[in-house]
Parts: sequence; C-alpha cells; structure tokens
Amino acid sequence: MSAPTNHPTRILLVEDDASMLEGMHDLFFMPSLLESTGLDFDIEVMTAENGKEALAVMADHTPDLIVSDIMMPVMDGFQFLAAVHENPDWIHIPFIFLTAKGNKQEILEGQIRGANLYITKPFVSAELLELIKSQLDKSFQRQLTRKQDVMDLKKGILQILNHEFRTPLTYVTAYYEMLADSLNRVPANENFRDYLRGIQAGCIRLTKLIEDFIYVIDLRTGTFQSEFQKNAHPITNVNAIVQMAIEANEAQAAQKGIPLHFVPAAALPPVYGDEDALQNVFERLLNNAIKFTSDKAVTGKQITVSTGVQANELFVTFQDEGMGFPRHIESQIFDLFFQYNRSLLEQQGAGMGLTIAKGLVDLHNGRIQVESQEDKGSTFTVVLPIYNSENEPLPAALSRNEFEPPQATVLIVEDEHSLLIGLRELLEISEGHYRLHVLTAVNGQEGLKVLYEHQPDLIISDIMMPIMDGFEFLERVRQNANWVQIPFVFLTAKGEHQDRHIGLRSGAEVYITKPYDSDELIQLIDAQLDRYFQLQGIMSQNFDALKRSILNLITPDFRLPLSAVRMYSESLAAGLVDVKNDAELKESLHGIQEGSVRLTHLVEDFISLAEIRTEETKVAVSMREQPIYQPELIFCEASQECTIVAEAAGIQLQCDVHTKLPPVYGDSITLREGVRRLVDIGIKLCSHAGQKIALLPARNADEIHLTIALPSQLAQTALDTVLTMWTAEDFDLLSQPEFGPNMSIAKNYIKLNNGRIQFNKNSQTNQYQFVIHLPIYTPSDNAPNTT
Repeated sequence: MSAPTNHPTRILLVEDDASMLEGMHDLFFMPSLLESTGLDFDIEVMTAENGKEALAVMADHTPDLIVSDIMMPVMDGFQFLAAVHENPDWIHIPFIFLTAKGNKQEILEGQIRGANLYITKPFVSAELLELIKSQLDKSFQRQLTRKQDVMDLKKGILQILNHEFRTPLTYVTAYYEMLADSLNRVPANENFRDYLRGIQAGCIRLTKLIEDFIYVIDLRTGTFQSEFQKNAHPITNVNAIVQMAIEANEAQAAQKGIPLHFVPAAALPPVYGDEDALQNVFERLLNNAIKFTSDKAVTGKQITVSTGVQANELFVTFQDEGMGFPRHIESQIFDLFFQYNRSLLEQQGAGMGLTIAKGLVDLHNGRIQVESQEDKGSTFTVVLPIYNSENEPLPAALSRNEFEPPQATVLIVEDEHSLLIGLRELLEISEGHYRLHVLTAVNGQEGLKVLYEHQPDLIISDIMMPIMDGFEFLERVRQNANWVQIPFVFLTAKGEHQDRHIGLRSGAEVYITKPYDSDELIQLIDAQLDRYFQLQGIMSQNFDALKRSILNLITPDFRLPLSAVRMYSESLAAGLVDVKNDAELKESLHGIQEGSVRLTHLVEDFISLAEIRTEETKVAVSMREQPIYQPELIFCEASQECTIVAEAAGIQLQCDVHTKLPPVYGDSITLREGVRRLVDIGIKLCSHAGQKIALLPARNADEIHLTIALPSQLAQTALDTVLTMWTAEDFDLLSQPEFGPNMSIAKNYIKLNNGRIQFNKNSQTNQYQFVIHLPIYTPSDNAPNTT
C-alpha cells in the first residue's frame, strides 16, 4: 500500500562527511531517479552532521524518516538512535543506518539496537531510494491505521455513552410527562403505577451505569484498594457467595429461558479477600454469560457454574453456550468500553462490567482466564490463590507473574516440515526476553487462515512455498488494517543481494538467510518484539488517556437528581390512592420534575463534553461550517432559548436586533449553543430578581463582537468562582458543576468557530461582561482557519 502521491514528507539525513551528505541530499532532487524508483512524495530534506545536531533539528521539525551514519563525532549513530527511541513521539519514525561498518556482527548490532534497515556503503542510489519508499509507505500506512483506530475508539465510546445514558433518561422524562398528563384525566390512576415503574426503571439503570463509572474510577485511582485492604479477611464460604450471585441473576436467566446449573466442589479451602467484591465479580460474569447466550428462540442452551481446586488455587468457572468470540478478542475483552459486535446486540451495557470484574480479581491477587469459540460459547474462570493462615496475606494488586517473562505469540509459515518443527521447538525453549507461543502454517494461504483466528505479535515466513509464496503472503498481510502493525521476518534460503533487496523492498522488517544462527535469530526476534510492544504500549497509553478523560467527566453530582427522582416516585407509588389529587401528590410530581430536568442537563453536559474530548464536535463543525449571514440573529436566538430560565429567576434579557453585522464563517449550531451557555452563566451570576442582561453586537475592521453585559451587582461568591475558573489554565470541571460544564463547552464551541471569549470588567460602565470575538468573513476570502 503506497502513500498518496505528493504526500508532504520530511527526510532527515545525518552524516559527518560533507561530500557524502551533499551527494545524499542531491538524490532527492533528481526527477528521473525519483520517477524510476516511485518516490513521488513532496520531499523536504533536512540535514545534520551528528546526532546532537540532528536532535536539535527534530525538536523543531519532526521528520518522517531518518537516514544516519554511525561513526560521527559528538554523538554517534547508536547514541542518536537510542535518544530517538526514548521519545514516545518519535518511536514510530523509520530509522535507517547507512554506514561503512559492514561486517556481520556490526550489522547484527545495528538491527538489535532497533534500526529499521541497515545499509552498507558503498550503496546503489536507486536501491536506497526504493528502500526509503518502502519504509515511508509502510510508516504512513501504519500511522493511518493508528489514526483510524483512535477514531473508531472515539466513535465507539460516544455511541455507548449516547445510548446508555440517554435511553434510561428517556424512561424518566417520558414517563413523567405521561404521569403528569394523566392527572387531567379521571379515572386514570390505574396507569399511575406503570408510569412510576417506568420512571424507576430508568433511574435504576442510570444509577447502575453511574455507579459503574465511579467503580472504575475508584479502581484506577487506588481508592477501592484502600477499602479492600481494610475489609479483606479469610473467606471460607466461596460456594455460598457463588450461590448468592446465581440467585441474583435467576430472574434474568428465566426471562430468556436459560437454565442455570451450579456444580459446587465440596469443602473448598479459604481464600483471602472481600466477600462483597467477590460476589460483585461473580454476578458480573454470570450476567455477561446470560447476556451473550441465545434467547428463547434457540432451546437447549444452558449456563454451568462450577467451583474446584487445582494445585494451590481455587477456581470458579462460568461456562455458557452462547455466541462466543474469536480468540484474538481475548486480549481486548477486559478493556474499558470494549464491546464485541455491539451492533448485533441491544442494551449490552457500557463496556465496563468485565473491566470492573478484572480489577476486583486483581485486588485478590487472582486472574480471570478466558476461552471462547464463535457460535460455541465462552468460559470465564476466576482463579484465586488459596489462603494459608501461616503466611502473611499478599499485598493487594501484587502481580503474581512479575518475575516471569512476558508472553508473545509468533506465527511461523514454512513448507518444509522438519524446518518448521525445528524452528518451533527452538522458539518454544528459547531463553530470550519473551516466553514464545508458536503458531504454524505450511504456506501463505494457511497462514492467512491462522491470522483470521489469532493475532500474533510477529510473523516469520519462508519465501518459496506452494499455493501462496512468502511475497504474496506479505502483501496480503499488509493489506489488512488489523495486521499491518505486525512485524514480518523473512527466513529463507534465497540469499543473493538482489533477493535480500526485493524482500526488504516488499516491506519485511528483517531478512534472514538459511542456515541461520539460533542465538542471532532469537536476538532479532526479541528486538522486533521490543519495538512492537513499545509502539503498542504508546498506543494503549493514548487510548487510556482518552478513556480517563471521559471517566473524569463523571461526577457524584449525578447521584443527587437520581436520588430525588427515585425518592419521590417510590413515595408516590407507596401512597398513590391517598394522595392522588392533593398537595402531597403535586409535591411528589414537582420533585420528580425537578430531578428529571436536572438529570437531563447533567446527561446533556456529559455527552457534550465527551464529544469535545473525543474531537467528534470538531468533525461535526468542520462538516457543517459555512458562511453565516446576519449572525446577530443567532445571538438573539440564543437569548430566547434562555427565556424560561431567566423568567424563573426574575432576570430580564435584552437583545439588540437593530445592529446589523457582517457575515462570519462557522457552524451556527455550536455558535448559538456557546452563546446560550454564556448567557446561562450570566443568569446564575445575578444577585437578585429584577436585574437585566444585555446582548450587544458590534464590529470593527476585522471582527464582530458580541458583548453579554451583566448587571452591576453580582452574587459575590459565584463571581469569585467564575473568575477563578476563567483564569485557571486547567480548572476542575467537577469541583463546580454549576459553572464548569457551561464554561468549558462555551469556550470550546466558540474556539471551534474560530473565535475567542473574554471575561472582564468594562472600564466605562464598571460592569462585568463576556465578549465574544469572531473574524469577519468575506466571500472572496477562504474560510478562516479553524484553531
């Protein structure tokens, strides 16, 4: 897969020999040579004479590829490569050694240290450019895949949040409206209880969702670990805990027609932990099994729960006969917000249940093992260490495998049976950095079948094979976005220089000729796996940072309106007959209404902030933005949307509709919403009823201004809060839920519309004001650049 033609590309050349550096530089400006090698990028060449200079260049301009000598003064190539790989932002950059150091051991050292290619001088110019093109194509393809993975994650999270928050909220608001409307129809009380049950169902589901969010936060911040250490003790009744988990899920299983079978082992030994936490784990795993087991349309499906002991460990197994999932999903199944085939299943939650279950089991120094097969079912096994009263309990969250080498999976594709078996045995017994699990195939076609079932961390392939050779196999691997990141090693008898060049030009990371040195092979495998896992680790950190930013939006403030809605609906249900038409009924309805309105605002704020943090809002704005004529009307529309809130507070809103403004370029939806939220903050800042807020449009040569002029007397405590938050670079949204979400959303929405906001005191009137600045758009100009 090639990068697009004329793709802007920076190449950094690092060489201390001035004539060599000049010659290498000139290669990229020879049209006939570039055309013959297919290197049709828009190339910018940067140069440096040693590693130290090169790092200074990279600090200002990140290259897309580096070609470096090794023997240089001040900082040599090996030191330079190590410095590049220490920076997470540079680890993905292809690095080519071009050097006179050409003996076998020197080449091996360069590859082990992490260079993508090792080329010796003298070199053939066309071959060098072909290899550079291959490295750039591969790098750009991988970057594109990583970006797509991030976009898919963002969209998946937003889909989950929208569905899982808004669906139960609809229960609350819709059933409240039906309940209130039914008061005008007599007799109607036979429907009251149905409406109340709908409200309560929405509250229960939303409460569970928010509690799960807080659970994940507590597990990640260590808060729950502290509680666990206080409550943990020897537990002798694991079977009883499992039985309680089964009883808690019996109704749900019965509704789907799925029998639950419990096969307990007699006289289980004790484990050390927290009974409530273990029951939580068992309930979540059983709920998951029920959810993914076929419904009544398919009879004969069942779920079996069993307990037992093996060696020094106690296990609890949950085996279902449901839809199952591919083996390569096993490594992702416990990731936060991960859901397999969500589009095929309704209401399957927010992707937090298994994350919480694993976190709780980790606190018990245990693990969860997973086995699954599509259309056959899944087995989740909780494994816990047996408690020995003579030993001190292990500290919570201690890794039981911290001294074991990490595991990695390698796929070997080789048609010669004896070579295949020999290489498999070598890798399985090797004492390198990794404990290797080996998959095998006898040709490229069989290799593809293995890849569809498993996700190896490295591929080793022969070239000359029947049915599908190594070159075609590599090409097919690189065409699949799910496999493009996997390092690929050719291990072949084709040992001529041209063979090696073709192999590397095709996109293989390493080209090894038979017969091979076993120790060197293991070293090269370790080096490729090190780099692969480093890149995967950085990607996981980016994913975790995104997920953490979403988690941080959840606030305990959600619990207040939820509790209010549940309290009033339960109270109304308990005394429905006695309070149907009196003041007590109205009080309960008023409480439900207030709670549901507050809940609606919190959910909408949460979704809006999540869309900003995942950059989904930025994408939406870029698709909707266009010239906005008469922007003063948008300001007045925003003011009108605040009328009800303003009237309830006794605040008068005045919008100047007579001043005509020139057009701006942007998205009217987010622009109007940004203004509305600033007006809402202004209303909350007012100290008493009867005050006035004025929206005053104006312009200068380059910008239009909208001033939201606040009254002279403001609530001092609220004003101090807003001033503090406005000037803080990274204020805590959750500490001030009354102002924080509005402030953050308004700032981001105006910024996405190429504008900025000031909050200051007018020097003439001595009154505080919000001033929105937006650049003027003229049809002859291009749209302003989005910040």
